[in-house]
Amino acid sequence: MNMARVEGRPGWRGSLLLAAKVIFSLGLMIFLFARIPLAELGATLHGVSPAWLVAAAGLLLASNVLGAWQWQQLLRAVEIRIPFWKVLSYYHVGLFFNNFLPANVGGDFARVLDAARYGPSRATAFSTVIMDRLLGTLALAGLALVTTLPAFRDFHQVGGLPISAVYLALVGFFALSVGLAWFVFHPALLPALERLLSRLGLGGFKPALDDLAGRLQGFRDQRGLFVRLLAVAVVVQVARIGVHVLVARALGLDLRLQYFFLLVPLLAVAVSLPVSLNGIGVREGAGIVLFGLVGVGRADAFTLQFTTYLVAVAVSLLGGLVFLARAPRRRAAARQIRRSS
Repeated sequence: MNMARVEGRPGWRGSLLLAAKVIFSLGLMIFLFARIPLAELGATLHGVSPAWLVAAAGLLLASNVLGAWQWQQLLRAVEIRIPFWKVLSYYHVGLFFNNFLPANVGGDFARVLDAARYGPSRATAFSTVIMDRLLGTLALAGLALVTTLPAFRDFHQVGGLPISAVYLALVGFFALSVGLAWFVFHPALLPALERLLSRLGLGGFKPALDDLAGRLQGFRDQRGLFVRLLAVAVVVQVARIGVHVLVARALGLDLRLQYFFLLVPLLAVAVSLPVSLNGIGVREGAGIVLFGLVGVGRADAFTLQFTTYLVAVAVSLLGGLVFLARAPRRRAAARQIRRSS
């Protein structure tokens, strides 16, 4: 796959889309702050328990270790063999860039570039990141579909929408996830996709799709591995629900555990929509709506979501430290290559 386009600067359409996301996130945050009493926000933050925040960060770190192990199994499936400590460091560098670059896929490309040094091509490494993302999306969609079933009994509306409409949207999200998995394991669908792209004037993607399809071939004969790693991905998602629970305890919010399993997957699906800058604004606004259903005030719900995000950012700083630590060595290696060429 030609990664040059990925690594280059975005075109005017990409820049326009990024600007729209920034404006949308900024507008949402201004709107939310205008509706949240600052005194209540300060009172919530005043009683934060550092010990519970450390526990939340520890649980998130543990879920990241499990997520890195999941990625390593995918790398091995395509004969890219990297020591686990390096996979773990690359995984956290990816998380760091996801949180600090304007698009939340920047870390994925960082992982591709790191892993590709041990494999036959960047397209091969890219296929593992696609599968890793697919597993996470499928696990999240399936978990949300199951854990939100009690909402039919407890609620009639979510954010002004009938609960049936919200659940139908979840079904659509799950169907899309299953469809993506079906595409990976059924290459006969590739020609149909290529014909559709040609009709849309995007036929230039055909060579890249053909190359990527060939790289994904390595996973089609390992469906058992896919099922096992899907179970791991579900555990990772459950752990990240637990992070919300621990942050709530840190803020002194006394909520029943079942509410987190009911609301957090739904919240995660909303944040995954590519309409904002790394979920900023959407995360907090959706949190106010969803946790408001179980009696949490606006200030508390906003603080819960924003603090959880800050915990994730703090943990991802480990990747930033790794990136800075290895930068001098990589610059030296690049200079050596230039001298020898």
